[in-house]
Amino acid sequence: MADVLITGASRGIGFALTREYLKRGARVFAGVRDPENASALHALAADELVIVPLDVRSQRDIEDAADVIASHGGLDRLVNNAGVFEPSSGLAEVDGPRMLEVLRVNTVGPMLMAQRFLDLLRPDARLVNLTMPTRPIGSLTRTENHAFVASRYALNALTKMIAVEVADTGPIVAALWPGYLQTDMTGHAEKATPLEEAIPGVVDLIERLGPADHGSCLLPDGSHAPW
Repeated sequence: MADVLITGASRGIGFALTREYLKRGARVFAGVRDPENASALHALAADELVIVPLDVRSQRDIEDAADVIASHGGLDRLVNNAGVFEPSSGLAEVDGPRMLEVLRVNTVGPMLMAQRFLDLLRPDARLVNLTMPTRPIGSLTRTENHAFVASRYALNALTKMIAVEVADTGPIVAALWPGYLQTDMTGHAEKATPLEEAIPGVVDLIERLGPADHGSCLLPDGSHAPW
């Protein structure tokens, strides 16, 4: 039985991943900022579900979550999913404090999680940062959603750096774009893919990760983004 830790597990992609891994027989540590209000998770009533208080902005929460994981003997999968979105349509709309908050959750949080949990990952484990593919900066043309875009560029760079550092001794480390999915972040757009259709394939990708994927960003079809 695999042990899986998923951050941002109370709703959206994180909740769907939690539910899918439970269906596959995994023990899931569902990291959430507010366990008391994680009603969808509680409704699962699964024996192998462990709801863990975990705000990735909090070093104390990360340490406490690590203690919980250590008491169960370690992890096979760490999925850094927690993320926030801050819209902007141009430079004049960028709010500095809110941008810093986006970076704390989307970029610094996954880095701190990797830093603390690497020693708790078992042999053949996978560390996956959910992200979006980032094109080479020279070809970047978008002028909106500055905080979110910057947070993903930074996360992707850090993912690659972590992968390089642990290449000879650590788990498989990869970024993964789950696709354009119907979530709060996308406004449940009609053209986005419903979670129930996409998430089984996302889990399949995570489970198929191998040495050739180390340090890469995977697209929903399993190919590597040219980042």
